[in-house]
Amino acid sequence: MHHLAVAAAEMDAAVARRMGLSAGDYLALKHLAVSEEPLGPVELGRLLGLTSGAATGLVDRLEQGGHVQRRPHPSDRRRQTVTVTPQAMQRLVTELQPLAGDIDRAAAALTSDQRRLVAEILAQLAALHRRHAR
Repeated sequence: MHHLAVAAAEMDAAVARRMGLSAGDYLALKHLAVSEEPLGPVELGRLLGLTSGAATGLVDRLEQGGHVQRRPHPSDRRRQTVTVTPQAMQRLVTELQPLAGDIDRAAAALTSDQRRLVAEILAQLAALHRRHAR
């Protein structure tokens, strides 16, 4: 598991570099891209362990770079959400597509039962990591 985590961090650093982002800015972009709930600067900062001022600066940098945009929160007029721009999302997809294709090919070599087992184990490991991140 440790080797996979290190390899994923190496991949993140490479993609961040190709996109002209710092590792922290890229991590923020990833959180925004996969979040199921709308994230505002405060929630994003909490996920990244940043103060509210640092989170605002991060969102400002990403917005100035055309990677994100602020929008009104759908149910709370006092808050804002931060969303990945379509251009930045397309760039992420383009950068990650070769890896996704390789993963798909590796998975295709497994039986459906093996794929289901791998997916279950990875989901459990992700849940454990999140539990220990609190």
